[in-house]
Amino acid sequence: MKIKILSLLFTLCFLTQVHAEPNYTFARAPQLSPSITSELWEPFVQHLSNSVNGKITLKVYLTREEFESDLRMGKVDFYFGNPGYGVVGHMRNGYIPLIRSNKKLLEGIIVVKNNSGIENLQQLNNKTIAFPDRTAFAASLYLRASIKNDIKINYQTIYTGSHDNNYRTVLIGKADAGGGVERTLLQQDIKLRDQLKIIYKSPGIKPHPLMAHPKVPKSVRQAIQEAVLDLNNDKNGKKLLKQIKLQKPVIANYDLDYKALESATSEMYGYLLN
Repeated sequence: MKIKILSLLFTLCFLTQVHAEPNYTFARAPQLSPSITSELWEPFVQHLSNSVNGKITLKVYLTREEFESDLRMGKVDFYFGNPGYGVVGHMRNGYIPLIRSNKKLLEGIIVVKNNSGIENLQQLNNKTIAFPDRTAFAASLYLRASIKNDIKINYQTIYTGSHDNNYRTVLIGKADAGGGVERTLLQQDIKLRDQLKIIYKSPGIKPHPLMAHPKVPKSVRQAIQEAVLDLNNDKNGKKLLKQIKLQKPVIANYDLDYKALESATSEMYGYLLN
């Protein structure tokens, strides 16, 4: 009798495991507050959950350091972050890019005041350049690496906390130039924007990838790709993609899209690769 009961319990446990829904975590690299990030990304993550007949849980972070720790240790199944984080995940833990936007290349810009008399990077030698923060990718990390590769100049660096602060810091003369991206420059009041001019653009790079851990089954990765691409086929889906800045999604390819960034990424994020 005891043997039959044990056998029955074993069978029930086995069937429960077989039919249990898979559980995955989806991390969004911190850019906005956790509450706003959740509001923007929960509908998208729920759509992905439905596509894999499982449960995908969104994970948001209070600090960038917390996200970077999870990325370095390979603790999340999926994540969405800047191209540098995509390269870090691939180089350290074999993460695979699934999807990226095909709307526009990422470019950092350097702006100066119109009446500054500064026309090129060479004229910023021994001057002060402001950046939003140390870890902003296109407007700081990649932009600084591009400047270093394009021309050897010495300059002082200050961090202002945001793109808006950066542009205003240039206007009031606390910095000779400032880093940003065209999108945030165009968002400024026209009276402010008309007092600034772009003197440098970094080389364009492919936008943020949606990455998957190599332990995620290939069938699930393909289902995620199809689910994201399907969103681009109707009005509500396009609205959702615009909300998370993943417009015009296409299949991502590491070798074609991001491999060329490995050298710059090793310099920018070396502390995550050790």
